[in-house]
Amino acid sequence: MIAIRQIQDVTSEMITVRIPKNFPSKRAEIIILPVEEFSANEQETMLQIVLLNAPTICEDELAGFEHVREWMNTWNVKEF
Repeated sequence: MIAIRQIQDVTSEMITVRIPKNFPSKRAEIIILPVEEFSANEQETMLQIVLLNAPTICEDELAGFEHVREWMNTWNVKEF
């Protein structure tokens, strides 16, 4: 599925959405929602909540993840 997301300033009663030439359909659903604006203080509070509650990993877990990623990058599709 191709999705186009744009945030535009509303300066009149009309908004124009440009569709890429390779858009795979002749019909599209358009949903217009107001953008919620947050004050700098609200943004800081949200960041603190997200960062304080975000999952963390230790150095050993990170090294293990990187090892698996390197191993998977050696895979060749033709082998399957």
